[in-house]
Amino acid sequence: MYRNNHTRRSYPAAKKRRIAKWPFAAALCAGLVILAGVYFWSANHHETSTPSSASGTNNSNSQSSTAQQPAAGFDKHKYSNDDPTSPWVVVDKQRPLQPKTYAPADLKVPDIAANGNEQLNATTADALKSMVASAQTQGVNLGLASGYRSYQTQVSVYASEVKSVGQAQADRESARPGYSEHQSGWAADLSAVNGKCRLQQCFADTPEGTWLAANAYKHGFVIRYPQGKETITGYEYEPWHVRYVGVELATEMHKQGVSTLEEFFGLPAAPSY
Repeated sequence: MYRNNHTRRSYPAAKKRRIAKWPFAAALCAGLVILAGVYFWSANHHETSTPSSASGTNNSNSQSSTAQQPAAGFDKHKYSNDDPTSPWVVVDKQRPLQPKTYAPADLKVPDIAANGNEQLNATTADALKSMVASAQTQGVNLGLASGYRSYQTQVSVYASEVKSVGQAQADRESARPGYSEHQSGWAADLSAVNGKCRLQQCFADTPEGTWLAANAYKHGFVIRYPQGKETITGYEYEPWHVRYVGVELATEMHKQGVSTLEEFFGLPAAPSY
């Protein structure tokens, strides 16, 4: 910047030539810097957008995603929820047996039957015998109060309940014909051999009821109508009613803390017909 009160100095010719070169040199340097910047930007852009690099990035993301995937879980589709011959069949007020008059082909009387004529399907009968024997080694004596009921038997049982307590209450305590787990052959009502609290909710507080709640899953059984789940299962708490589903499923439900088949398999709640 020149001050107004000074005259411009006169420089020697050589010095003027040197000064004249500075703008050209500065422009040249600036150009080189710009070219260098463009080069490096281009190289970097090319590197991140080439097919091989993109593939590498995708592989990296894929590996990371794979590493975060949970290990293979429990196979909920191993057995049918609809076939009455399946240990995982789900029978409730929204899911009748197919057909409604279904009868198991392999019924047998387990050795522990209290009156000698209660039947279950063969798989359930054998598992129940094993569970009762295990309980006996710990001083707990369980007996079979009720097992398989045919369609016609269920007609009589349900009609008797309706007559006794009315239909609304009967539907909380007893299944309509064709909708009963007892008809499937996979379910059993248990009791203490001494008869205390037989088919009553106080059974839960007996040594037999306490043992059953803690150990049934180890033998493939679940308490099918647990406390506080009537809006899911459609039935009042029945600590005596067990359902055979197999050790694999019963253990998984116990591990996950899921107490109903409807919740475990993601099926609709069945509070009513």
